[in-house]
Amino acid sequence: MNRREVLKGLGLSVGALVVTPTALSLLQSCAKEQKISWTPKFFTVEEVPLLNTIVDIMLPKTEDSPSATEVNVPQFIDRYVAEVFEEKDQKLYRKGVETIVNIFKGTKESINFFDVKESEVEAEMAKILKKSKQEHEDIMESFFLAVKNEKDIDSDVLSYVTLDGIRNLSIFAYKNTERVGEEILNYDPVPGKQEGCIDIDMSSTKAYSL
Repeated sequence: MNRREVLKGLGLSVGALVVTPTALSLLQSCAKEQKISWTPKFFTVEEVPLLNTIVDIMLPKTEDSPSATEVNVPQFIDRYVAEVFEEKDQKLYRKGVETIVNIFKGTKESINFFDVKESEVEAEMAKILKKSKQEHEDIMESFFLAVKNEKDIDSDVLSYVTLDGIRNLSIFAYKNTERVGEEILNYDPVPGKQEGCIDIDMSSTKAYSL
């Protein structure tokens, strides 16, 4: 099977993102939510602290940029899965989230993710996500074929695809928030005239905000 066709066929399964007006509308809505009053729609209350830790490891706070949780990335992921994913994709995503939770839980029957150290989560994330491009494609192909043929998905495959999906959703949400777009990325609210043939200004390495 052609790998390109396999990857194109993944659709929304476990964290792939289709950028639509609905997604952007959700993002704007989530940006206005108060963290204290936030009630998750897909993730459980117990899982939210782990999600917060994961996205902040991926997109940490720096001297000149906010962390993922500061711009409500977890809220967007939660609502995107709850309101955009089809039911079959939600069920698959639920299995993926539970697989990740069990990895971080280890041999303990229960765990309070508020008490988990960020360094421990980061170490487990590195084990799951550290893959070459070829390994990534192999995993995605294995995942797609298992879904297509309605077979059980290997836990290592499911944990990677789910965590990689969280990473993709986090990056999209972070880059497209109003705060990051206007304060961190190159932002030109009133662009000048169109000039087709000019030298690229290499003095700035920041991406442009949409």
